[in-house]
Amino acid sequence: MKQLLLTIAFISITAISFAQLHYTKISAGAEFSTAIRSDSTLWSWGFNGNGQLGINNTSTQLSPTPVDTNSKWIDIETGAIHCLAIKEDGTLWAWGLNSQGQVGDGSSTQRIQPVQVGTDNDWAVLSAGQAHSLALKNDSSLWAWGYNAAGGLGDSTTVNKLNPTSILPNKKWIAIATGGAHSLAIDDMHHLYAWGDNSVYQLGDSTTTQRIVPTMIGSDNDWVEVSAGFQFSTALKSNHSIWSWGFNGNAQLGDGSTTDVKQPKKIGADTDWKTIQAGASFAFAIKNDSTLWGWGYNGQGQLGTGDALQKKSPIQIGDDADYKMIAPAEGFYYNGVYGLHTLALKANAESVCVTGANYSGQLGDGTTTTTNLFNCNTGVLTSIIEITYNNDSQIKIFPNPSTGIFTIDAPEYIEELTIYDNYGRLILSETHHELNVKVSLNNQASGIYFVKIKTGNRYYNHKILLQ
Repeated sequence: MKQLLLTIAFISITAISFAQLHYTKISAGAEFSTAIRSDSTLWSWGFNGNGQLGINNTSTQLSPTPVDTNSKWIDIETGAIHCLAIKEDGTLWAWGLNSQGQVGDGSSTQRIQPVQVGTDNDWAVLSAGQAHSLALKNDSSLWAWGYNAAGGLGDSTTVNKLNPTSILPNKKWIAIATGGAHSLAIDDMHHLYAWGDNSVYQLGDSTTTQRIVPTMIGSDNDWVEVSAGFQFSTALKSNHSIWSWGFNGNAQLGDGSTTDVKQPKKIGADTDWKTIQAGASFAFAIKNDSTLWGWGYNGQGQLGTGDALQKKSPIQIGDDADYKMIAPAEGFYYNGVYGLHTLALKANAESVCVTGANYSGQLGDGTTTTTNLFNCNTGVLTSIIEITYNNDSQIKIFPNPSTGIFTIDAPEYIEELTIYDNYGRLILSETHHELNVKVSLNNQASGIYFVKIKTGNRYYNHKILLQ
């Protein structure tokens, strides 16, 4: 019995356990994708010519790649070519193309890694469009920055803004959405507002008049969710009906036609919709039973229906009834390329489901092969090691970060050395009797690794970063 108690105490020192990882948020840009995992790490993949992956280079990535692994992220929103994100401390960060000030850091300089936007730490909700950005703070105030030639910022001007600008400071807002050059919002009274470009009725006020301040659309006060495509708009009411309006040349309104719609129009008779999300020229909705439905342009298989045919009305995608989140690619790239892929999360969210165009690796499956059916094998997660770190100063690991070779120094002979990757998979297991050990991870992908070191009768747990 005495020996057993000693064994239990010894194991508790290591403080190692395994927990199931899952994805908590996904967002898709024009030709790239992002995701946040339950360990609060942020990952990105796809085209990176403007630094939109945030990984401090402009190299395209065919598989999920970590962004700033030392940070804790709670939200991510992608525009066409830029990203906005919030850390757990409430600070706002952005990166990517910044020619119109859409990053919001006071400049028009392209950013290839996250830069903090201002110093405030009370950001709550984000939306990123083609080249402009919106955000809500914890006090429900609305802020906007970036491209403004069409009035999409709503500040009563058509001048670009390089920093977040307060919009109607006396109002409170509960939901926001950005399209190509227009914006949507719902106030705390559940009224619908729209502003910006209105060339094809995307504001829903029955005109094609540009609006440079938030303009109430109709008088209904039962709106709960909005989502904007490139030149069209969608919304959800409290009775779980879905509505759409604007440009309809690709059947993205889902009303059975390709005719533009001047004001919000109810789609079908169903009243069991839970959420709606607009892409560049197509849209999805999830019902209360967790089934997935899509419609609109499908030329690259981005609806996941197994074909490339346009869908004029909502069609169920497969038979699965376990969808929890959908993220169709947003934006309209400056060279004429629409967002043509889709991300989805299912109930267990242990991987990202993907479909559509993949010429820049935007599906993250390690290939550039397009698919027209959802494939749920991107970023598959198993488990992550949860460690209470000793990080005893007696143990030295250097350089850390390293590009491949780590040196471990200890005051006692290193008897056992074990390394796991961030998925909990065993990478290396060695026995030694040395004070100094060199470890090579040259054949491993960049990212976080966990090192367990046994010296004499003690275990030490350290985290290392391979660049």
